[in-house]
Amino acid sequence: METAVKKWLRCTAFAGAFLMCAFAQPTAPLAKEMLTWAVPPFAPAFITEQSNLTGYAADTQNWFVQRLTDYDHTVLHIPLSRLLAEMRNTADGIRCSTTLIPTPDRREFIVFAKTVLLHLPISIVIRQEDFDRYKPFMNDQGHLLLWRLLSNVHFQGAVRLGRAYGGLIDSHLARYRSSDQVMEVVDDTAFLKMLALKRIDWTLYFPSEAEYYRRQSTPDQAIMALPIEGNTNLLEATIGCANTPAGRTVIKRINAIIDANPTMPWTDFYAAWLNTKDREWFEQARQQFISASVF
Repeated sequence: METAVKKWLRCTAFAGAFLMCAFAQPTAPLAKEMLTWAVPPFAPAFITEQSNLTGYAADTQNWFVQRLTDYDHTVLHIPLSRLLAEMRNTADGIRCSTTLIPTPDRREFIVFAKTVLLHLPISIVIRQEDFDRYKPFMNDQGHLLLWRLLSNVHFQGAVRLGRAYGGLIDSHLARYRSSDQVMEVVDDTAFLKMLALKRIDWTLYFPSEAEYYRRQSTPDQAIMALPIEGNTNLLEATIGCANTPAGRTVIKRINAIIDANPTMPWTDFYAAWLNTKDREWFEQARQQFISASVF
């Protein structure tokens, strides 16, 4: 009798558990925290065409997004002038951006990752076929002495009216902006056409910027960038997030991803936006940077 009762109790318990499982509601997955990427219009880092976001910084951003799987991600398109103001916005979740240069002022409200982006600096851009003409202006390292080029009346250049090119270059330009050999133009998107038509001999661009305009306006033209004496060999930029506990957590995750990938494979996206000559310069500079970081 006792055995029969025990069997009955076991069957009753099993049936109850079965019914509970059958009628229990599935547990809803926990919502992920939203990470908003602030994206300014800055070609070829970010290129927006019919709501499709491309460019080397966009590709770099997506590379990290694919590895930050604990978050949902969205993109906020904003003017460049509003980028830093948006990074102060801590009321609408986590704000991050991919193309930031750390400065003491920015560190007050932005927490930065280790170096992510490597860029070639502003350079003299010329027709590749004219390279030998510029050798008299170069030092032993192959870097161009800008003051010597600017003072030569046989070389016509063009710069954008009102554009700041950085302290070193601007200090040289200040002496020659009003000279006959330096033309000031409102729209620097036309400089590659002017080079192709041989209306000018040189201009000033970031090498990736020059390649972007070349592909758009003069795809058959071969150009190259000449490094300027006294300029840095590489510019560094990185991902920054609003300096909040959640933002600091994101940056900690990003730094772990960077440490796990010491060869910086995402910088190939930038290299793809350089012409062949400039890519060789970049790859050498990148290897020097990586070697110095490792050792």
